Amino acid sequence: MNRRIFLLSSLSAAAAPALAGAQENPGVGVIFIGASWCSFCKSAAPVLAAMTQPAGIPVLVASHDARPIPPFAEVTDARTHPVAAQITEFPTTLIYSQAAGEITGQITGYRNARHYAQSVRAAVLAAAGRTG
Repeated sequence: MNRRIFLLSSLSAAAAPALAGAQENPGVGVIFIGASWCSFCKSAAPVLAAMTQPAGIPVLVASHDARPIPPFAEVTDARTHPVAAQITEFPTTLIYSQAAGEITGQITGYRNARHYAQSVRAAVLAAAGRTG
């Protein structure tokens, strides 16, 4: 097993229970903005999927070239999305809180899987009105 797969599986196992509380609040969602050619987007997307899918948190992927960013096969064209069209730094991850009626968190860029996962976790829990 290579290091990346091991890290993703351990992040998923550690983050999913912590984010599971957000599942009780269906008003939390994620908008992932990037492009299929962006190497940082290609690194961040699997981490995001590993965290959000087990917790049942919806993710809208807005791609600036309208092409999928694996493992996300379904994408929206970011150039026509009202929020994503304004974003020019990739990847950018936005956390939406329905209770607040607005985007309550933004993670810009990607340093490494651990840092990104911690940032996403904190932003999702804050949007769900939880601490952790």
